[in-house]
Amino acid sequence: MDYQYSPAKLFIDKINPYEYYLYEDRSKIIGSQYPVYSHSAYIFFSPFSLLDWEISRFVWSIINIILAILCILIISKKAKLENHNMIIIGCIFFMSTPFRNCIGNGQLSLLVLISYCSLFLDNSIKRNFLLGISYMKYSFMPVLAFFVFFKDGFTGLLVSGLFCLVGWIIFSLYLDQSLLHTIFQPLTVGLKGFDSTLARGDLFTILNRYDYNLFNIKSSYWSIFLVTVVTFFLAKQVSSKKDILLTLNLLLVINLLTFGHLIYDYLILLPTLVYSFKNYNFLKAKISIFIVLYFWFGIRIYEKIKSYISNVDIIIPSNYDIFINFILLIILYFVNLNTKSSSLIKN
Repeated sequence: MDYQYSPAKLFIDKINPYEYYLYEDRSKIIGSQYPVYSHSAYIFFSPFSLLDWEISRFVWSIINIILAILCILIISKKAKLENHNMIIIGCIFFMSTPFRNCIGNGQLSLLVLISYCSLFLDNSIKRNFLLGISYMKYSFMPVLAFFVFFKDGFTGLLVSGLFCLVGWIIFSLYLDQSLLHTIFQPLTVGLKGFDSTLARGDLFTILNRYDYNLFNIKSSYWSIFLVTVVTFFLAKQVSSKKDILLTLNLLLVINLLTFGHLIYDYLILLPTLVYSFKNYNFLKAKISIFIVLYFWFGIRIYEKIKSYISNVDIIIPSNYDIFINFILLIILYFVNLNTKSSSLIKN
């Protein structure tokens, strides 16, 4: 449903996918394959669009599964988990709703997660460039951009933006369109194409549930400002951490609690599960595992029960659901932030 096959195919045919979505009949867009990603995404997916539809989505599914295995291996090895524990975590991960939903929808969440794993690289240029691949999905950009800036300064931030910057230039040149004309098109489509009604539990979604004017400024602009400020301070706090696995864990949790994400993006809680599994002796680590398992399995069970009771096929998260999930993410952040503190209570 979400795989960027048809927008990439439009791009190959020299049709601007953003403009096609905004101004045409959308008949050439399969499912909900709306072009809500950066220009570089359509350079990246161009080779896939040259394949037959069935073959292309099969290939992307296999690649996603390989990315998932690599993420498990990289993160578990960095945590120095024993092989049998790695297998347990892998099995839990593969059974989770976000993983299955990501594969089924052809989403980019696993590509984002493997990109974030670049944090483990020592070379700052390679690290920041590979981290910047995740910028393809704009909802993951602000937290990481602030973090890179605090960690490696303006030069690091510039390096992290190269992938999307070069993609934007190639995209514009190939379509023979002005750089200024295409620069904001992904954001325009993103605001229209993202189904915010399915966001699970973040500050941006909560703030946008209320319509108000303050100093003659629309509430949506206040929401962006407030979330950006919160993101700024959280990213600054995490940038001082020395444990890279903890840093990866916290950055991904911050992403979920600040900007809107659908259920497939919650697979990025894999580092949180691994980190908590590593520190299982601590009570806070057990709480962390419980919350991750709720997001991976509990939400779907809860929705199935609601669906059965209300006799509807799709459950839209209510204000109550979003608020509870947001609180759980805040708890998840703080219990992981202090997991290794000497003041922790052990069983």
